[in-house]
Amino acid sequence: MGVRRLVAGWDQVAVATAFKIVMLEGIEVVFIVIAIGAAGGLLLPAGLGAGAALLLVVALGLVLHRPVARIPENQLKFAVGVLLAAFGTFWVGEGIGLAWPGGDWSILALIAGFLLVALLLIRRAAGPAAA
Repeated sequence: MGVRRLVAGWDQVAVATAFKIVMLEGIEVVFIVIAIGAAGGLLLPAGLGAGAALLLVVALGLVLHRPVARIPENQLKFAVGVLLAAFGTFWVGEGIGLAWPGGDWSILALIAGFLLVALLLIRRAAGPAAA
């Protein structure tokens, strides 16, 4: 891979990638809000809720940017991976009609389970020196 061009300290490839991802996710949210709001005849409340969520996420991003930037990248990726696996498992179960014991609270058990398995697998992959 060639050298990435930095313009005024910005990595052009990273900026373009981030922009595309944000646009894709934003369009996805717009479609979901319109589809769910229109189906239930609640387009205005759905739009207002989406707008409020946007403002909340922007505010949290501004407040938490520096503290989150201090978290080592691999630890942040690990935590996000555990959360995505847990929530994804929960939503797949919901989608196929699974009745989770404890309802939504079972997400916490899924997070704990995925975290435990991941930590055990890390220890196993590190070999006998880590044990």
